Amino acid sequence: MYEKCNFPSLDEFDFLIILGGHMGAYEKETYSWLSLVKQFIKEAVNHNKYVLGICLGAQLIANALGGKVYPHTHKEVGWWPIEINKDASNVQILSGIADKFTALQFHGDTFDIPKDAVLLGSSKGCENQLFIYDDRVIGIQFHPELTNELIEKALKTYEYSKGFKGFMQKPEDIINQFTFLDQSTDMWFTLLDNIQNKFKENIENTPLC
Repeated sequence: MYEKCNFPSLDEFDFLIILGGHMGAYEKETYSWLSLVKQFIKEAVNHNKYVLGICLGAQLIANALGGKVYPHTHKEVGWWPIEINKDASNVQILSGIADKFTALQFHGDTFDIPKDAVLLGSSKGCENQLFIYDDRVIGIQFHPELTNELIEKALKTYEYSKGFKGFMQKPEDIINQFTFLDQSTDMWFTLLDNIQNKFKENIENTPLC
């Protein structure tokens, strides 16, 4: 049914957010609509829209911009520390965000940073966690948007086929982690505020004619 969906006109929005999913960004033979989504993302970027992707969304952005997406050597599931790179200290979009915070991971794929994009954050389990392109396109591998209720729902459908090892935590170690949730929520709201402020700043500096 997704092949028949109608994307909005590029004139109808200023900010595009692409969320996650269980499929891989490279599985276009199984999910043919992925090619349509990536083409739409590329068009949005080329039309100077603000674009933000989370998990699969970040991978789709990376792929649309020429980066490769592929299965990681291991899955990363649970709460793991994210460290902001020193090179990102002057990036306006990260203003007010802690240099280190704990975030929720739910992925088995990773990606190459697109050409001309800047890596902003990494974890021990997966280097490419947060990147920015052209100062307005952001990819986030982790999940700052999830609430405890949504995490519980996700864990009910998640397949733990290879047990709990490496960077995979048990469900009981993932739910009700409210200290980590607070850190993640603070990061998420600060990022969204920064994006909003940057967008307003650009509007104010745009000539009327």
